[in-house]
Amino acid sequence: MHPSTLTSRIETTAPLQLAASWDKCGVQIASAASEIRTLCVALDPSVETVRRAVEHEADFLLCHHPLSLAPRLPSRLDDFHEVLSLSLKNSMWLYSAHTSLDANPHGPVNWLGRALGMQDMRILEVTRRETPSLLRLADPAMQERVRNFADSVTRRDGQMEEYLLWPEESSAFKAKLQTGTPWQEIALAAPIREYGFGCIGTLPETLVWNEFTARLTALGLPLSRMVGQVPETVARVAYCPGSGADLGPAAFAQGADVYLTGDVKYHQAQAVQDVGLTIDVGHFCLEETMMRTWSQSLDRELSPEGVRVIFLQGRDPFA
Repeated sequence: MHPSTLTSRIETTAPLQLAASWDKCGVQIASAASEIRTLCVALDPSVETVRRAVEHEADFLLCHHPLSLAPRLPSRLDDFHEVLSLSLKNSMWLYSAHTSLDANPHGPVNWLGRALGMQDMRILEVTRRETPSLLRLADPAMQERVRNFADSVTRRDGQMEEYLLWPEESSAFKAKLQTGTPWQEIALAAPIREYGFGCIGTLPETLVWNEFTARLTALGLPLSRMVGQVPETVARVAYCPGSGADLGPAAFAQGADVYLTGDVKYHQAQAVQDVGLTIDVGHFCLEETMMRTWSQSLDRELSPEGVRVIFLQGRDPFA
């Protein structure tokens, strides 16, 4: 598989336009390798992870966390220098899907809600809304050029065809048309696609506290660090993988009985201690399972096309 094909597949799940403005998603280290036969998936682009990817003869390493959030030179013999050296010497691509993955509620970021069978799941902090457009095309020759958009056709009227296209589809559609081709585009107000960080939903049935914690423990989530009053029962749950403590107030304002996230700091804990129960499960566990879940999905999708997918298990530094 060509690297550009693989990155396109990755970005259907982690679209770059969803990334936060401060983030550095996408290709971290480019390679001359033009054929991807082995894809490794991991949480962190650590030296240990990159070495293991090299041992598996990986052509492409997909990580959640970026190699760096700011441009820098390899001016010191540190981990950054070592990752660059290993990747370049072994012609291995390095790619980060960070907040571009976090902000897609339909992707693996919401594995916990699906595992708990949560219903009516919604985004805690919406950061992007998209609507489709209707594009009308009356040139039969151009209609033939966009035949792969046949599923988007909503109406045919004589020689005119009408297509319902989302933003990423609209760009690809127009790229296939010849310069000067006339078309009519109408922006729609609905339907709406929403993206953003965190999730809140309702359990299939209200659980007493011990039943709820048993389910979390079975999913490998630590419960040793909690802020607030333990509820007698749990019906509505919110969570945000990674450092999501700032979304605690939004979670409880939307009726959460429990909020799960990582990296809760002292003043963040003070802000929510009297309005609900926050469980700091750490930065690692929710995102590690997220990347494992994604690797399994990628394996099902890519293995029939000759790409071997290997998940590289990470290490929780606090364990």
